[in-house]
Amino acid sequence: MKTKLLTKNGLTILLFLTTLVIQAQVTNVFDFNTPAELSTSFTQGGSSLLITQTTNTGIDGTGAVNVSGNTNEVYTTKQGYSISGEGAHYEFKTYFKSEFNSGYGGIGFTSNPSATHHFYAAPNDGLGISVHGGGYIFTSGTTTSSGSWDGGDVLNSGSPDDWYLAVLTVDLLANSYFDMTIQIYPANNDGTLITPGTPTETKSWNVQNTAMANSEIIYSYFAFGGHRITNFDNYTINLEGGATIIEQGAPVVIGASVLNNSTSEIDMSGEVTDDRGATVTERGFVYSTSVNPPTTSDTKIVTGSGEGTFSNQLGSLASNTIYYVRSYAINSGGTSYGSLSTIDTSTLSDTTTGLKAKIKTHPNPATNFISLSGLTKSDNNYTIYNILGKEVSRGTVTNTNNSNGIDIKFLNQGLYLLKLENFEVVKFIKK
Repeated sequence: MKTKLLTKNGLTILLFLTTLVIQAQVTNVFDFNTPAELSTSFTQGGSSLLITQTTNTGIDGTGAVNVSGNTNEVYTTKQGYSISGEGAHYEFKTYFKSEFNSGYGGIGFTSNPSATHHFYAAPNDGLGISVHGGGYIFTSGTTTSSGSWDGGDVLNSGSPDDWYLAVLTVDLLANSYFDMTIQIYPANNDGTLITPGTPTETKSWNVQNTAMANSEIIYSYFAFGGHRITNFDNYTINLEGGATIIEQGAPVVIGASVLNNSTSEIDMSGEVTDDRGATVTERGFVYSTSVNPPTTSDTKIVTGSGEGTFSNQLGSLASNTIYYVRSYAINSGGTSYGSLSTIDTSTLSDTTTGLKAKIKTHPNPATNFISLSGLTKSDNNYTIYNILGKEVSRGTVTNTNNSNGIDIKFLNQGLYLLKLENFEVVKFIKK
């Protein structure tokens, strides 16, 4: 893909603003109140017959996953979730009933859609947490970090009804590091928390997992080891920071849009990272000023087909208007969308001036460094934004040391925006 510099004849808007991409939270709840929801929505990794779904147990007796004996098993979601890069936020919440004293319960995500049990209620690839009565085990692949609860045998004594709420948050940081935090709340049979807003236990772990950070798509899992958990219910997955839900068989697409005040246009960028085995027949962008989020039933801008990066610009913007924009891709398995970008055109400046100077990046795509041509000052401050509009790097480059370029080795693969004061914004690809 060639980097395209956007230009206009005559006078243009003075200021470039990288619009903060307002990422709406994407939520999916598996309450197990619908018959066969377990088999319809999850892939069983093994062959255990001791795990079933019933419609009269669980929180409020409306349905749950039941474990009736000693077993080791992993269930992964049939839908997947995109890894959108640095800033992605994943939250997993579930209620579970801890009635026995020998075993574990686990939640997290994996890159294997058919993951099997490895140890401690976890697969051998992924990131997650396994809990037992007196403590916890964070897992990253086959690497673990374990410890004891501060309150002792918490999952055997914290709730009179033996119900607990576990909340696992996972944040993707720079250089493939993940921050993981688990919170435990004791609960009643009806799901009300005994200590609302105050977890009885909070534990954190920071770990680097390059394989997971570079995965095209991940799958949430829950797992059982031994026999501790008897009921598992209301499994909730919240995604923020650009991560999106990818339905089974549909392509993986990421993307974001930013307001470019120097051209009075919305710069839209996207990438189909995985066609999931079925050719992408159409890709592009959807937008609306009234529907949030937009779908292919709203206004479409078709940019082609197949895997890879794509971009376009949306001009003739209405003033003081909110635009909702996201990328999309279609294959025979369905339609997927990238993260939602919310663009407010009230930030457009009325000040006009001459065209901003142009720069070019080379090579593009680049692996380790990018050099710039067209610099005129001895010192040039730069800022790099990722595809979600989040700042990931800043520094100074001079027209004398530019042969050494800007170091981008630490960036994850993907599309980025480079901004220098008094220059047009340019795009480059880190490969």
